[in-house]
Amino acid sequence: MAKTKTDTSIESVQKTMKKKSIKKSTKDRLLEVAAEEFAQHGFRNTRTQEICKKANANTAAINYHFGGKKNLYKTVWDFALRHAIGENDEMDLSVDEDREWLYNYLRICVISVFESGPKSLLRRLLSNEISDPSPISSEVLSEHLAPRIQELEKRLRRMMGPHVSDFQVGCCILAIHSQFSALTINRSARQNLFRNDNPTEEEAEHFTREICAFVMGGIRSIRGVPQEARRNRGWIKNSPKNDN
Repeated sequence: MAKTKTDTSIESVQKTMKKKSIKKSTKDRLLEVAAEEFAQHGFRNTRTQEICKKANANTAAINYHFGGKKNLYKTVWDFALRHAIGENDEMDLSVDEDREWLYNYLRICVISVFESGPKSLLRRLLSNEISDPSPISSEVLSEHLAPRIQELEKRLRRMMGPHVSDFQVGCCILAIHSQFSALTINRSARQNLFRNDNPTEEEAEHFTREICAFVMGGIRSIRGVPQEARRNRGWIKNSPKNDN
């Protein structure tokens, strides 16, 4: 049956609507470009004019859509967290079981080190904040990272038992993140460990399991043992006594 003029017109409208739905909005383009620019150059060295140029947007677009550079930067952190955490069902940070949660948390940290795409944004933004803090560094870190560190602390306390001190939990958190900081900063360390700057998915999974086993081993050595008893073992005789 031949198409009528009306049928053809409807199809044309549908195709146009489909193209419009696929086409990214100015706000989305600005956000994606800004995320890469901030991750690559840091807050101070990123120019809003360059973001607008690469996003094919008017120079006033950032103020219109985000209210300025600082608010855009905060939105980029939200964007980075969504890519690092919120888009992988296999790494669920809402699970109740503490060991499973810890494994998922470590897996996210591993991916952020080795990924080069959007999932790397969080690690790169954080690295910039460490080397050259932005004017809103405290605000950004408090809003975006503190809740996750607090959740990690809560889970560790539960796993480490009733005798654990604030100092010990702090040491554990530092030990966990230091492993990923070393791999982020030291490229040769990654190459020596994996023989490649870009490990395979299987290698990354193996690395996560080893890190998790290492952390759980430390937790088991502490769990249920009073601080004074551990101090008497000899290897922590010089640890701070007033660490609660």
